[in-house]
Amino acid sequence: MAKLPKETPVVLIMAGGKGERFWPRSRTNSPKQLQKVYSNKTLLKETIDRALTITSLDRIYIGTNATLKAEILKKDPKFPSGNFIIEPEGKNTAPIIALSALYFQKKYGNPNLIVLSADAFIDPVKEFTKTIEQALFETENGMVLLGVKPNRPEVGYGYISTGKPTDVGYTVKAFFEKPDFKTALKYIKKKNFYWNPGIFLFRTETILSELERHAPHILGPLKNGFPFKNFGDLKSAFQMLPSEAIDTAIMEKSNRIRMVEATFNWDDVGSWMSLERILPGDKEKNHHQGKEVHYHKASGNISSVQKELITFLGVKDLIVVEEPDVLLITSREGVGDIKAMLSNMRKNKVLQKYLD
Repeated sequence: MAKLPKETPVVLIMAGGKGERFWPRSRTNSPKQLQKVYSNKTLLKETIDRALTITSLDRIYIGTNATLKAEILKKDPKFPSGNFIIEPEGKNTAPIIALSALYFQKKYGNPNLIVLSADAFIDPVKEFTKTIEQALFETENGMVLLGVKPNRPEVGYGYISTGKPTDVGYTVKAFFEKPDFKTALKYIKKKNFYWNPGIFLFRTETILSELERHAPHILGPLKNGFPFKNFGDLKSAFQMLPSEAIDTAIMEKSNRIRMVEATFNWDDVGSWMSLERILPGDKEKNHHQGKEVHYHKASGNISSVQKELITFLGVKDLIVVEEPDVLLITSREGVGDIKAMLSNMRKNKVLQKYLD
């Protein structure tokens, strides 16, 4: 077995998303990663605290935009103000990871880089730490991702199929994007199929080498201008880049991929529906976040409110979210249209202030 690298890894937390599916708590200038969703900490703070179990604060970086950097430092003034990788515009995950790798190579040499998203539910933390420590063994052999054993036929996640065992994980045979329900049912019955939670580990030189090989259209404009003399030059370089996920740009093309099975519980906190999997529920499958709640002939409801008491009488499958200025009431079926609703609201000048 390879020796566990002794140096402290660098962690990149991806925190640039809009989080529209968590409106009205998530707004353009203060999206869900800066909100308290399932605990008394923001999603980003939950992620930072997890990262502190595997590295030191000075080696944790946040990938985001300039506006959100200011908001992040308002909420967490103790976070190092210089530890941000700022993207001029959102171009999915491949460009920001490429830019970060160039920066970390210049600053640290060839460190282990761990990429996390700022909007995941992970429990218990000690199992997260143990899994990451195990996965670091594999970075000497290539790029590593974690895999989560599915417990339901989820159509909103990507899947990984594994091959032969390695020192602490498996080789990766193939990636499968969001399947339909029937296909997802087949996947969860297979022992070698896992959810892809988007947690990556690799040596900086490894990811840059694979970007050079499989995605020169992304690495090239960044590498040619790096280190950028000013933000305007970086902005010009970003305008040349496609919007592409690291999964399709690199992971699905490389033959240097390993997977390590996660021993923790994981959930993508993607929409209000995810609260039913995170919050405790009653026998009628009602899930509540707030002070007091009372149900009478009510089932399948999800609520996150600020009132002293909310009551559900004779209703089922409702989602109720209360903010100081907005009350959202939707059905489970309707919540999938929240982005379309927000797009429609943006056309109304009176309503725009409730979005930003």
